[in-house]
Amino acid sequence: MTDAIIEGLKERISVAIKVNQSVGIQVPENRHNDLLQALFSFMNTKPNEVWTFVTASNTFKHISDNFKKAYENKNIRFIDCISRSSGISAYEYDKECNYIESPTMLEKVALEIINVFKGIEHDVERYVVIDSLSSLVIYNDSGIVREFVSLLMNRARSENIHIISIVIEEEVDAHKLLQMNDKIVVLRDSFID
Repeated sequence: MTDAIIEGLKERISVAIKVNQSVGIQVPENRHNDLLQALFSFMNTKPNEVWTFVTASNTFKHISDNFKKAYENKNIRFIDCISRSSGISAYEYDKECNYIESPTMLEKVALEIINVFKGIEHDVERYVVIDSLSSLVIYNDSGIVREFVSLLMNRARSENIHIISIVIEEEVDAHKLLQMNDKIVVLRDSFID
């Protein structure tokens, strides 16, 4: 059953991101790992595309331990916003991950995202996944997070970079965070099962 769920999510994500510049995904907390599994599975099927995965909800160590294929995939760069502020130093340096000192440093996050894509040809498909906006709101004012997303989306549109932003529905009022996206995908337990 889980494989069918992952395949269904993967299909919904692939269709949405091909048609739209930005996709917001609202997911119940108990299905967040299923969504991540589907995203990483989708990324692994696209070895010629460049992906940046910004994590503010899980540490890079958690992702590399639980989603090994994503960690081993060389077309995915990671930006970890929470390990350093949590005092985690087990992955002090990793060439596949840039560590941000704190999830409150949104300007630095934006600069790191832009730096990942420097030197990448414009005809190569480029994507950013932000996991999750709701986690960023825990550390920042929601208005500041909306401004961060707005600036990032404007820059991404000018450089033809696609953005997938995830909101965990139990953590915040998702509507205001997702309304800036071209497409909103709402995942519910009843639609997934």
